[in-house]
Amino acid sequence: MKRFEQRPELVALGSVFIGVMLVLAKLVVGLLTGSLGILSEAVHSLFDLAASTFTLFAVRTARKPADKEHPYGHGRAENLAAFAEGILLLIIAIAIGFEATRRLVVGGPPVDPTGYAFVLLVGTILIESGRAVVMRRVGRAVSSDAMLADSVDRVADVLANLGVLVGLIGVRAGLMWADAAAALVVAVIIVRAAGMLTWRSGDILIDRAPAGAEENLRDAIRDVDGVREVRSVRVRRSGPNLIGDASIATGRMLSVEAASALVEDVKARARSVLPQLDLAVSVEGQKQRADLVERIHAAAARNGGVRDLHNVTVEREADGSLHLTMHAKLPGDQTVAEASSVSRDLERSIRAELPEVMRIDIHLEPMEPEVVPGEDVTSRNAQLAARIRSVVESHPEVRRCLDVELSDRDNRIYAHVVAEVAGEISLEHAHRIESELEEMIRREIPETHEVVTRVTA
Repeated sequence: MKRFEQRPELVALGSVFIGVMLVLAKLVVGLLTGSLGILSEAVHSLFDLAASTFTLFAVRTARKPADKEHPYGHGRAENLAAFAEGILLLIIAIAIGFEATRRLVVGGPPVDPTGYAFVLLVGTILIESGRAVVMRRVGRAVSSDAMLADSVDRVADVLANLGVLVGLIGVRAGLMWADAAAALVVAVIIVRAAGMLTWRSGDILIDRAPAGAEENLRDAIRDVDGVREVRSVRVRRSGPNLIGDASIATGRMLSVEAASALVEDVKARARSVLPQLDLAVSVEGQKQRADLVERIHAAAARNGGVRDLHNVTVEREADGSLHLTMHAKLPGDQTVAEASSVSRDLERSIRAELPEVMRIDIHLEPMEPEVVPGEDVTSRNAQLAARIRSVVESHPEVRRCLDVELSDRDNRIYAHVVAEVAGEISLEHAHRIESELEEMIRREIPETHEVVTRVTA
């Protein structure tokens, strides 16, 4: 059976071959005996043969990869085949029911319940039972709606043939109306099976969400680190696969790289819940009214003219209004007039974001060059480096000086210092220590042009 599960097309092709044999056998026996039940089953099997051909076509088509004309793949071929099979079954049921009712009312030709008719019906029941089991198992293994629909049809065939068998037994017992009654039962069985099949496949064709899929997906995405809110989730079935989209909200200042990583995390979590899902994820920023600094950075990012915004301070005045100060970096080759225009645009963006702001002071700075020429001169300025170490370790909260490097840029000394402090202090406290160290070094060793310090635990 596992070999068949790996070859669904072979199973569908075998089903078509069996269908051809059954149609021929039922036609011959039905014509010889005059049984409407058997003839109706022959017509039923003829349409089953067409449905099995649809299934073979659908299984082959649905597994084709996506292309330029079908960017979502060809999975809907299976759903379309299942829907067409349901329509065909409904047509069969109406025709059989009409003829059976006519024979019950006005009578019909005599029926000859011969032995070979019973052999055909019993053999058909056994064959169709086997086909139903194989098609259902393989259809579940490869998630093929078309094969599962064919298995439903096979079960209907088994029940219909049982009805015809009972009708022939009734005819042999002298109840001449039993064959037409059996045909009417067959029609009712087919209508029920066709109705369920058409409804289910039609639901998929109009993008009905798989039961429970959206709720499970929403819960899974909500647990991903960095997702503040799941705003929408949609999932639809396409043949054996699922296609979905989700809209999530996260921090407004998330970088492009971080947003891309978050999308990959969301997709990985989604696949752990729905392995056959192809998910598209859109990322939006979530506005948090209490986070004023983030909102200011978001306004600057929307503006686009500022390359770097830092040292943002929000001062709340006694009357509840806000006074903002910040540093903004712009390309160094801009004129003052151009920079002033960018600054005014930035101020308008911030006021649109925070209407309660009364005053905004923006300190404009030129962007540093991407690459500056320099040279590591620590080894030939060992005495200067030792003095810097001594100053750093004189700070009461510094445990030890970990590193000092001196760079020469245009005959000016730039000092880079790493100091160890207690790991439990806050980042705000650590920044204050860094500022104090820089001020101490500049005061004690004025030959240093610039000092950059970093504290670490």
